[in-house]
Amino acid sequence: MISNLNGISTPDEILQAYTALFIFLGGSISLSPAESSLPHVCDSGLLRNLPVDTSNREYEKASRLLKSPCQYKSTCTVTVSANYNALLSEDKSPTAFPEASRWFSNGTDPSYYREQLELLYKRYGYSREEECNLQADHLGIQLLFINLMIEKYLTEDDYEIKAMIRNDLLAFITDEMLVWLPRWAETVSEKSVTKCYTGISGLIIGSLEDVKEILRNQKLGL
Repeated sequence: MISNLNGISTPDEILQAYTALFIFLGGSISLSPAESSLPHVCDSGLLRNLPVDTSNREYEKASRLLKSPCQYKSTCTVTVSANYNALLSEDKSPTAFPEASRWFSNGTDPSYYREQLELLYKRYGYSREEECNLQADHLGIQLLFINLMIEKYLTEDDYEIKAMIRNDLLAFITDEMLVWLPRWAETVSEKSVTKCYTGISGLIIGSLEDVKEILRNQKLGL
């Protein structure tokens, strides 16, 4: 069961709430803690008031973890930064760099795979900033693309186009993201010394699973 913490419970409103969460999650794994202000977000208690409440197992587990007291209160910024460098920073030989082609092989060359992703992105008018050095299969890029697709889905009035967007969204979540993210999240959980990135990885999987459930259950044109 999925519901908004403020009592908003229509599928479209819940999907809209997830777009805000995806922006935060994408930034948290793409940017250093200094750039994303993750230590401040944790310390201020914002992660204790997530925009969506759900019974999804991964989401619930991650939510409880992020709501628990910080064990590195006095050294939060330093510890989280070191943890980010060890797990996610491309410059530091990370153990859990969030790039799809590093976690699964779909039988194609990584360059060709990324080119196909770029073509899909362009179909939806999604392009990266010139200064962005992240590859097309980086999790941060993919979460922002999911966010864009949800926005297009919510604002589309033509039911045939809306159905096409929904099908593309479902395929992207199921066939592109959830084929490698569980293994990535497991590695993050094993290697992380802080609760932040373990919780964030769980929220990503739980949120994607919930969005998939909502989209599958929606009846269009009725």
